[in-house]
Amino acid sequence: MNTKRYPWMGHAWTTPRDASPRVVSAAWCQRDPVRLARRIVHEFWVLDYSRSDCGRGRVGSARARWWPRPPRVAHLYRPGTPFWEDDTAVGGRVCEAWVLFSGGEHADLERFFSADRPFGRIVDPGGRIEARLYDIALTGHRRGEAGFWTAQAQLAALLDDLQGVRPHGPHEPFILPATRRADEQAEDLVEAARNFFRDHLAERITLARAAAHLGMSQSSFSHRYTALAGRPPMADLAAMRVEAATGLLLRGLKLDAIARQVGFCDAFHLSRAFRRHRGVAPSRFRQQFR
Repeated sequence: MNTKRYPWMGHAWTTPRDASPRVVSAAWCQRDPVRLARRIVHEFWVLDYSRSDCGRGRVGSARARWWPRPPRVAHLYRPGTPFWEDDTAVGGRVCEAWVLFSGGEHADLERFFSADRPFGRIVDPGGRIEARLYDIALTGHRRGEAGFWTAQAQLAALLDDLQGVRPHGPHEPFILPATRRADEQAEDLVEAARNFFRDHLAERITLARAAAHLGMSQSSFSHRYTALAGRPPMADLAAMRVEAATGLLLRGLKLDAIARQVGFCDAFHLSRAFRRHRGVAPSRFRQQFR
């Protein structure tokens, strides 16, 4: 992995050491072919990624079969696994990236291996792994040790992406879908909308404002949210406001003050919504807990 002649970015983190999984180092580089086959062993988990034609590789034994390393293919190695890289036949520069990390056994990575599968071979047609590796290496390059927790979060996102990898047969590579699964994207929609509601609870929120924040039409947002959350977005917002008002009631605040804090225009509208959701007036509810 000689990268001296061409741009290189990355970092090797030294602290902290108690996180698991933990990012150890990352690199994003290009280089001239080495012109010899190299044996490599790391004490950490390795996700080695071919951004260009990187020749071929073999794993576990010097007598093992050679595997081609075309663009957008990742190899996942357990700690202590010997592997060989041979780029003698590559005509141009070798562009690659990798991340070393510990704790892969805690991230369900053992499912990539079996008795006849000594390493995980992952095809990345959409470049999702490539993008994650770039982010980790760039964080290390720009921020060094201070960027550890950002890089750690980026590693977690990469490991989360790998949960979507599917094998295509016992001897076929794993495939990472080019886009995230629809159900994951749907969960993100509801979470993003609810986060927006919480952050702006005291303000006037309309369906149009929420939809615009999410970059959707009102109709599309309303229909998708209702199908996913089980009730319309504005009904969900009202329930969140009542829930927030409940906690403030127990602290003894006046209804007008509570109404302003949770987004109702006055105490009357708060009382009406509270009674509809709780089945009891706010004053009666407060008396029950005195």
